[in-house]
Amino acid sequence: MEIKLKELKEIKLKKEVPLVFPFFEEKIDLKGLKLSKEVEKILKNLKEGENEIILTEKGERVIFACLGKKEKFDEKKFRLWIRKVFREAKSKKLESFEILLENLLLKKSFLIKEAACNLLLASYRFFEGKKEEKEVKEVSLLIKDSKNYLKDLEEGKIIGEAVNFARELANLPPSELYPQKLAEKVKKEFKGNSFKIKVFDEKELEKLGFEGILRVGQGSSHPPRLIVIKYFGRKKRKSFDLGLAGKGVIFDSGGLNIKPWEGMLEMHLDKSGAAAVLGALRAISKLKLPLNIVAAIPAVENLPSGKSYHPSDILKLYNGKTVEVAHTDAEGRLILADALSFLSKNFKPKFILDVATLTGAAIVALGQRAIAAFTNQENFEDKLKELGENSGDYLWVMPLWDEYQEEIKGDFAELKNIGKTKYGGAIIGAIFLKNFVDDLPWIHLDIAPTMSSIEGQGLAKGATGSGTRFLITFAQEFLKEFKNE
Repeated sequence: MEIKLKELKEIKLKKEVPLVFPFFEEKIDLKGLKLSKEVEKILKNLKEGENEIILTEKGERVIFACLGKKEKFDEKKFRLWIRKVFREAKSKKLESFEILLENLLLKKSFLIKEAACNLLLASYRFFEGKKEEKEVKEVSLLIKDSKNYLKDLEEGKIIGEAVNFARELANLPPSELYPQKLAEKVKKEFKGNSFKIKVFDEKELEKLGFEGILRVGQGSSHPPRLIVIKYFGRKKRKSFDLGLAGKGVIFDSGGLNIKPWEGMLEMHLDKSGAAAVLGALRAISKLKLPLNIVAAIPAVENLPSGKSYHPSDILKLYNGKTVEVAHTDAEGRLILADALSFLSKNFKPKFILDVATLTGAAIVALGQRAIAAFTNQENFEDKLKELGENSGDYLWVMPLWDEYQEEIKGDFAELKNIGKTKYGGAIIGAIFLKNFVDDLPWIHLDIAPTMSSIEGQGLAKGATGSGTRFLITFAQEFLKEFKNE
């Protein structure tokens, strides 16, 4: 699908290309459109979210869309609205249409960037077994001084494509994407002078002491991998600005503590954290951000077999800490612990971020509309929330108090991989990971709540690419505020 800018001088209706005309309830500015009083009366009765298709005497179609009250219209509502516009255009089998974006009370750069990004998000479909009869081929965004916003259009496209790339990876079934296959895809996607890639196989993992990754993945016929990607946006420097880790559980059966069958239906999406990191790296490289980034993707299948790791096993993880396995379905934190300590020990980035579908408890706490966020940086909560709102990956910051450390104290090892009680599971998962970042500045995103789309979000069924936009926005913000030259 092509998304392009069109200079708005005057509105020219066309029979073959319908125009989407947004307006607010209080005052309908028709911008020179000559419509009958009957039509104006219809529009005045429309409420927020309602549309009305008007056919002019010459056969031109105008889709009037009510945005509600001016004072309540914001960035979040715009994102939802633009995706809804696309869905409705597709349902009407339109191959092309135009959207008027002038005078929507938001920054034009934001409107263009987010329109491009969210149109691409709305257009995404994972393979459904048959080809659509008609696809939307072209969308034009009408705005004044359009040449000033070409960069915003391109950035929106890059980010939208990156999120869809992450969704595609997450949606792939485990029969098509196992750890070795993921490593091959990464090598194919991330090539060129800006990237260096190293894949650790099971023999190297054993030799180097990655017991979390190795033991979680040993029950599968597909051995685990640790995929390390280095992006050099500042080639003159050897140090790393950001370290990223993404949970790459290709499929999670729960291991010997096996899940009920209903709990496995979306467990090919348990690699969504890894997908988000890879999607973000894709966008960061295309945006040519002058940062050095190292990413670690532990890729495993958590399956029951005669070779599986057991409850009561004691593992020695990469940083030397010992962990008592109390539950084999708390596997994500074990592989992430290895990845985080690998980043901390070997690269010491200025900031570490991990993304993981870590806990069902985060869903219980927040529902399915916000990421559960944690950080070891005091007074950083407001900034995190702001970055979430700016990116469109909305999040809520949860506590990471030292008192919770007592909950994971082991009986026969330093730590346990679950808490002593069933309460506060999202916090327990985060506090476990905190033990593996060597006190470096760190953010943990538990994206389990937003892993898959729900009605009303305007995204296709399956993976949402949650976390991808946040990582990109964080990298952009890091350049402005957090980087110490």
